[in-house]
Parts: sequence; C-alpha cells; structure tokens
Amino acid sequence: MSDRSPVAGGETPSRSRGSLRTAVVWEVLRDALDHRVKAAGTDVLDVLDTGGGTGSFSVPVARLGHRVTVVDPSPNALFALERRAAEAGVAERVRGVQGDIHGLFDVVGRGGFDAVLCHGVLEYVDDPAEGVRNAVDALRPAGALSLLAAGLGGAVLARALAGHFNEARRALGDPAGRWGEGD
Repeated sequence: MSDRSPVAGGETPSRSRGSLRTAVVWEVLRDALDHRVKAAGTDVLDVLDTGGGTGSFSVPVARLGHRVTVVDPSPNALFALERRAAEAGVAERVRGVQGDIHGLFDVVGRGGFDAVLCHGVLEYVDDPAEGVRNAVDALRPAGALSLLAAGLGGAVLARALAGHFNEARRALGDPAGRWGEGD
C-alpha cells in the first residue's frame, strides 16, 4: 500500500478485508477530490459528509486541507469526531452538525459543497431516493458525489463473512433484504 492511503487519523490500514476495502475507497475518493481541486481551480474544497459519524473519511479529507462538514444523527459520534479531528490537528477544518440526510437542509445550505460523501447512509433511511436527491442538491455545479450503499448480495456476504449465518439466511429470504429488527 502506498502512503496515499491514510484512514482514520492517518494510520496505514492493515490487510484485513474491511481495511482493504476502506483503502480502496480512500484511493478513489482522494483521486476524485484531486480531480475536483484541479477542475475548480482551488486548493481547498468544501466537503459534506452525510452520516460521517466519527470521521473515518472526514478527518483524512480535512488532513488534505479541505473544509469538512459532517452531518450525523448521533451526538456520541459527533463528540468522537470532534476528538478525532483535534487529535489529528484539523479541528479548525471539521465541523460536526447533528442531523440526517432527510432533514439535511435544516442544518446545511443547498448547493454549497464541492463534494458530498454519502457512505453507508441509504441502507438506513426510509426513502433512499430522497436521500440521493438531497445529497445531489447539496452540491455546487459540477460537484462530486461519493455514494456507497450495500446491495442485497453485499449485505448477505458481509453477514456471512462475519459469522452471522442466521442473519445472512434471513436477509436472503426477506422481501426487503433485511436481516433483523435493527437493520
């Protein structure tokens, strides 16, 4: 792995399956941000991370010099984000706001971001199409959207690889692809 793969505060990911996936996503995201920087003719982008939680992508993006707004419904996650950003020396470039993708424009403005991260959010909302519309509406013209969502196959495989075989079986048989009450 190259040194271009910082995640979660700058450490180099281990070779676990989850870390490798995160490293690949990071590489693609970093390249997209670099491309957006060149296209916008600026060194600093305004980035929105919907459902960004504790900042596993937000803090490394801020370490690149960008301004990041994280919208997440969990006050505990936002507290951890604040701590992680401070430890990484980027607290002045990371702002946490309590909210969610459906009420996004109650907490941030429309059309104000060069890039929007929407990673692992749509699986947990009642109306994923509205979530995507809101993410797109938060972008400036020619902005970049980074969207990650698990499909049924990915969800089943992830449950099975984690050893949760009953949940994987339940997801396969459920018309909505859900594996349990919390899903």
